[in-house]
Amino acid sequence: MRHSDTGKQSPRGRSSDYGCQYRALDSPIHRMDAGWKVVLAVILCAATVIVKDPWSLAVVAVMIGAFYFTARLSFSDLWHDGRYLLVQMIVVFGLHVVRDGLAKGFWPGFRISLQIALFFIPGIVLLRTTQTSQMMRGLNRVVPYRLSFLVFTSLRFLPFFAREIREIIMAQRLRGAALAPRDLLKPWNWKDMFHCLMIPLLVRAMKTADEAALSAEARCFGQERERTYFDHLAWGKAGDNDEPEPVRQWKMRDEMKKESDIP
Repeated sequence: MRHSDTGKQSPRGRSSDYGCQYRALDSPIHRMDAGWKVVLAVILCAATVIVKDPWSLAVVAVMIGAFYFTARLSFSDLWHDGRYLLVQMIVVFGLHVVRDGLAKGFWPGFRISLQIALFFIPGIVLLRTTQTSQMMRGLNRVVPYRLSFLVFTSLRFLPFFAREIREIIMAQRLRGAALAPRDLLKPWNWKDMFHCLMIPLLVRAMKTADEAALSAEARCFGQERERTYFDHLAWGKAGDNDEPEPVRQWKMRDEMKKESDIP
């Protein structure tokens, strides 16, 4: 797709504004079955926990990096996905240095902080490359679809609440709340974080859960033993001048029904 003169990119080509959002791209990871993606993510997470020596950790880091960028995710996406992990890495590394000194605490602090960050990246790739319907289809083989809907809808709310946190912080800072990063380093400002951030976020979460429940009830969710799923990848397999396979099947059934009605 051509870019305009103003430098704007197409919605599929630009980076997401928030971390862990699904991106509709054509990549080997996107085309992989959701079950295999889960297995691969679990293996990478387990390898991250098991390794201890520097070379093994470097190999696992390269494998996880290849898994992430094979999905055609950009460095900007990685920043949106991992900036909170970077803060956690700094805190863990600093605590080890303070406790054991720089000489003894450098490698354990660096290893543990890096392992924590690498542990979450395969799950982020899973959220970035897999639709909720695809994950639910795979999980429905072992659990009821109501439970799988609850699990994966909760995962999809992660980027939503990340956006909510950002908007609440911006609004409360305009009202004078001490919610800037440097302000939160001072313990006497933590009361502002509780009253101005945690309580509004909890209220918003309860309201969102109620709206989601009403939306599912209005769609008669749970009344049938089985449910259908929309998969944009299946619709996109046809050529530009061809109709997608679901449309052709629907038209064929409609024509057969019309022919059966002719006396």
